[in-house]
Amino acid sequence: MHVHILGVCGTFMAGLASIAKSLGHKVTGSDINFYPPMSEQLNKLGIKVYEDYSSSQLKDEPDQVIVGNVMTRGHEVIETLLEKNIPFTSGPQWLYENVLRERYVIAVSGTHGKTTTSSMLSWILDDNELNPSYLIGGVPENFETSSRLTESKFFVIEADEYDSAFFDKRPKFIHYHPEINIINNLEFDHIDIYKDLDEILCQFHQLMRIMPRNGKLIINGDDKNIQELIKRGYWSEIESFGYQDKCDWRAKLKKKNNLEVSYKSSYNLKKEWKLDGEYNVENALGAIAAANMIGISPNDSLQSLTKFAGVKRRFELVGNFSDIIIYDDFAHHPTSINKTIKDIIKLYPNNNISVSIEMRSNTMKSGVHNQRLLQELSDLNLDFINFLSNKEVGKKIEESTFFVNKLMRVFHDSDELALSIDSKLSEGSVHVFLSNGDFLGAKEKLLTYLS
Repeated sequence: MHVHILGVCGTFMAGLASIAKSLGHKVTGSDINFYPPMSEQLNKLGIKVYEDYSSSQLKDEPDQVIVGNVMTRGHEVIETLLEKNIPFTSGPQWLYENVLRERYVIAVSGTHGKTTTSSMLSWILDDNELNPSYLIGGVPENFETSSRLTESKFFVIEADEYDSAFFDKRPKFIHYHPEINIINNLEFDHIDIYKDLDEILCQFHQLMRIMPRNGKLIINGDDKNIQELIKRGYWSEIESFGYQDKCDWRAKLKKKNNLEVSYKSSYNLKKEWKLDGEYNVENALGAIAAANMIGISPNDSLQSLTKFAGVKRRFELVGNFSDIIIYDDFAHHPTSINKTIKDIIKLYPNNNISVSIEMRSNTMKSGVHNQRLLQELSDLNLDFINFLSNKEVGKKIEESTFFVNKLMRVFHDSDELALSIDSKLSEGSVHVFLSNGDFLGAKEKLLTYLS
């Protein structure tokens, strides 16, 4: 079968392309944002990609078109697709019908930490010889690709609450029908899809409604919004994780890398821990709890995680240039931005720390979080704070009552941003890039200057 994928360079859709190729299909695709790491992955697979959305890519009339949620009415390829009556579906629906229906699905959901937790869990299963299939919205360092299809019954999937396609506004995760669902945390995000937090809670509750009664819910017991979600009713067994005593799975990070994990009164385990940050500890607890439910002991999971190498662009140490340290993180919401910076401050208490934030997501562009973001940033004792945005978004930031002129600066040009950062960094400086995008190349330009 010839499968053509629109929006193929997104992490989810590129993962689908790899899986479709594994099933023996001829796979082609198109995307106007064709750049690494997904472009490299597609090239390795030998998948032809059209770098436009013109109708000419449909001249061979594929047997089925998988439509990514980046596509909207008005694109030439979409209008031609509908006129020619070529069969089409959403990515999540295709995945369920062709793969997930016959698998034991472990879904990882929530506002933050999905990619890292999915990567941790996939690695635990792999290191314990369960050889799982997986589809992750990033590139785990322990694996060569962001997805794979194996003969194992277990499938680990990053379960996104974003919509499925222009013709299916349900969240992707509704299609997955998981046996185990991890919910890391819940906050207001995706303002282009949801008007408020309540709408997001409603969608997560729909996911809980279609889980089997012998299914398992693993929730962050420290998250107040998840507690509100649970009050709406649940039909599957629940286990909680977090730092509070009320949680089933608890963790303490003693000194720098001494991780202590306990489960009710049954376990109290200690291991050396290579990763940094409180988020990573929470992510690990969710992964350990899920692995325990399918028969992998917490001790074996912890042992596997001592070999976990992390995920690209998730609290990633990019380099140390003559004692100028650069980090890159996918954080793009005030909560994750705040937590990442606080973790950096704990790691480098005596260094000058600065950050650059790209206002890229639709939620951040809207300005709905500006007041909270600027207020929290101004309280963190940072050396300087940069924002990269378009002029309209930048104006909203500068007009906020919490904008601090001596501390904060807005940039609209990536070259100017990179040059400004380079001029301010000195020995002992730590700079952190925070975005779900690529900073329009500013990060790479700075690394070139520093090199």
